Amino acid sequence: MSKKEAYLLEKLIEIHFADPISSLKLTNDYMIMGTMMGRISLYDIPNQKIIVLSALNSENISDISYNDDENSFYVAVGDEEIKVYKTDNLGSENFQSINVYESDNKHTQNCENAYLLLSNESLFRIQLAQIDDGTLAIIDTDQEYELKYFNPKDNNRNYTGKLPMTNYSVPFDFDGENFLWVEFLKSGIRKICRANIPLMMTQKEVYKKELDKNCEIKHISHAKLLSDNKIFIVHSLNICEIRMLDKDFTLLERFTHKGEEVYAFDILYEDLNENNNIVNKNGGNIKAYKANIFNEQTINEYKNKEIIKIEENLANNINLGTYVENDQLRIKSDTNIKQTTIKDKSFDNRNLLIVTLDINGNINLYKNKSEVTLFNLYNIKDISQDIKDKQFFSMGYAYYIKSNLNYFCISSDHGCFIIKKNDIDNKSNNI
Repeated sequence: MSKKEAYLLEKLIEIHFADPISSLKLTNDYMIMGTMMGRISLYDIPNQKIIVLSALNSENISDISYNDDENSFYVAVGDEEIKVYKTDNLGSENFQSINVYESDNKHTQNCENAYLLLSNESLFRIQLAQIDDGTLAIIDTDQEYELKYFNPKDNNRNYTGKLPMTNYSVPFDFDGENFLWVEFLKSGIRKICRANIPLMMTQKEVYKKELDKNCEIKHISHAKLLSDNKIFIVHSLNICEIRMLDKDFTLLERFTHKGEEVYAFDILYEDLNENNNIVNKNGGNIKAYKANIFNEQTINEYKNKEIIKIEENLANNINLGTYVENDQLRIKSDTNIKQTTIKDKSFDNRNLLIVTLDINGNINLYKNKSEVTLFNLYNIKDISQDIKDKQFFSMGYAYYIKSNLNYFCISSDHGCFIIKKNDIDNKSNNI
């Protein structure tokens, strides 16, 4: 009897030559991806169906977010517009458009140096300083930003202003409120920087931690904001760290990735409780359940927004519970759970799951200070030998991985590989 394969190829969403994937998003039922030439493709997981939402756009697909309450994808076409696709009416012509700028003239003025990041309810635009040709001079500069909400009812919460940066700055992340970047100064000095955009209107405070050229943190290739004032970084190719954004940039956890250079990662949390410990190790296999895995953006929005809303707007006699779907968190009435369940909810490093992808095709999982290799792309039998011979990551593109531990969406030189855990039934939607 042949050994059961732990992971299988569900689908390869192919791309055109020299049109790499530039953005990727995974929800319970859909994977959506965008490319540098502006192609937008969606994969319907339960029905195993590919839908081309847009074959070409005027700019690259710079970011994608998903709003669970609206069942809508927000797809950024460069810095020009946001296309909104509702999952109950998917089709190439079925979308709404949100302009990033007030006018075409404003777009023309800002397009070359604009960098756009999305949350599930807003867009953040930062104008990066233009570097003069033929000079390495590093200068301090104030750069224009805008935080704009998609819902017209939230327009009074839109924010504009300027951030103190340098002309050599690299943006990394935006969680709906906080913007994260690294800036370079003279003599090899770098700074890890974070700005809370809504608070900038009153406090004008920016967190900046200086890292000199002799410190243990070398080149930072990846960085992401975590909950509770923490950050995850990858430096020196494969050194992964969780640190506090405090005055000492305190190291909380560190691991050397099993394998060579980390090319991409994804952050998940699990819901730990006594009655339903949703991640079990069984012979090295990780089993996850749909109702208890969710991502970092959800945690930040949940802690920063929903708790405040609940405390301010709901009557004291209403009991609350939580309902969690993969990467989105909803609040609903539940007479069996007290309100303190939400207020006391804590997300710490015990809940943290880090999925990584390296140059050699390894997909690893880090949890509870331990790292395991789940599978390697070269060992997936249904991937053709011709593709394996050409290698997955030889073109030098930016690569992405999105996962809920049952499905893994991995961008490559050939397209997006959707890898499925072998004990998952598509039709049951148990993702």
